[in-house]
Amino acid sequence: FVYSSIRLFVYSSIRLFAFYFNPLMIDLRFLEEGKAIRDPIWGYIHIPPDFLPIVDAEEFQRLRDISQLGHVLLVYPGARHSRFEHALGVFHIAGHFLKQLLKTQPPPDIDIDDVRVLLAASLLHDVGHYPFSHLLEEMQMFFIDHETRGRYIIEDPSTEIHAALLKVGIDPQRVANVIDYQQRTIPDRDMRLAHILSGTLDPDKIDYLLRDARYCGVPFGESVNRDRLLSSITYHHATQRPAITYKGVSAAEALIFTSYLMYRNVYWHHAVRSANAMFKRGIQDLLAHPNCSLTENDFDRATESDLLHRLEKEHTELEISYRTSLIGRLKRRKLFKVARIFFPHEYAHNLINLFRRLYDAPDQRRELEMAFCTHLSSKHNLNLCGDEILLDILQFDKIPEVDLKVFFDAHIPVEKTEPLSFDDPEVSLLKNYLIDNFEAQAKVVRIFCDDIPNLRQAVRDEAFPFLKNWGTVRA
Repeated sequence: FVYSSIRLFVYSSIRLFAFYFNPLMIDLRFLEEGKAIRDPIWGYIHIPPDFLPIVDAEEFQRLRDISQLGHVLLVYPGARHSRFEHALGVFHIAGHFLKQLLKTQPPPDIDIDDVRVLLAASLLHDVGHYPFSHLLEEMQMFFIDHETRGRYIIEDPSTEIHAALLKVGIDPQRVANVIDYQQRTIPDRDMRLAHILSGTLDPDKIDYLLRDARYCGVPFGESVNRDRLLSSITYHHATQRPAITYKGVSAAEALIFTSYLMYRNVYWHHAVRSANAMFKRGIQDLLAHPNCSLTENDFDRATESDLLHRLEKEHTELEISYRTSLIGRLKRRKLFKVARIFFPHEYAHNLINLFRRLYDAPDQRRELEMAFCTHLSSKHNLNLCGDEILLDILQFDKIPEVDLKVFFDAHIPVEKTEPLSFDDPEVSLLKNYLIDNFEAQAKVVRIFCDDIPNLRQAVRDEAFPFLKNWGTVRA
């Protein structure tokens, strides 16, 4: 007992000394200065003077008309928040992360330039998003991921963001590296910052989960003890990633469980997935039209209002009825219905291979949907055009992230000198339960169809043999 008390006293004294005498901590006081913006999640968010030109840049202001959740508002009408306020929230949380990480003894190897780069990256991490968030990215043959697009915007000398960064002495390339680091070779200095901004426990995830839950009106995020979670942040030097102290375990569990609940009840809600499938297929059909005049510029830096107006105009020019088109129907919430669900335990070997292949190949998925329509038209005497059946496949590699180290401070047992993993039985048993349930219940494959008499029953009866045969023939 005496030994543990001495360890605790020494440890606490070192941290207290570091907090008051670390010059970098004093420098971070600028995060409490500048323009104050009232936010419904975090209260007042302060934007320091050096970062105001970034916020005022045209490319950042565009995020006001890029929704955070896209078609989720067709199910949860309150979900009208944008990526603009989300970016401000991530900036705010990144500041809290930095304050906590720099209390670690020894602190991570970052200087004031690194701090400014990380804060700029936290503001700009979503600047590359297309309208309607991730939907267009999933159509991989036509579009690129938002991190790569963000790099293009940040490094482009003609953009206001590039000029704003240079004006305040922040290297645009470093900011782009922190945002767009996967499958790239970047300096260790930038990778260290990337791991702070993106990981199991990061400013992005904390903000979007709590913000999305609040605006959707679901109570899931209310169980997360935000103050406890943020105050438990520390740093694991071996992995160069944020970690937590044992005091934050229950708060981290609540956040991870919130993520599971949000995916199951909000992000992957069947009506949301129906709307998303209709939107993507509608875009595909337009781009596949031989007389389509849509170009990259129509999507690249458009807002959602701009894009919807352009799509309606394109339908008119192609002499396609916008009202009865898939995209036009979304405006009136005329959604396709669920006709068949494939749960993971139902996947035959050739079906799971087929689903994986089709997820990465939207053109092949469209071909299958049209072929299924032709098959049912012939067999069941249905007059289908080819866009009445849609296959919705969820991301196969999407699982709850729990790769997190936990420090036990002076209370760690003497025989253990290293932090424990979050999924260690002595820390939490949440991982196995969540992953098993996530795989079994949330990651389903759905077939949606138009509300045409006899079509749903025909799809229900014919889906499995048709897909099985298609998977065998096209393997």
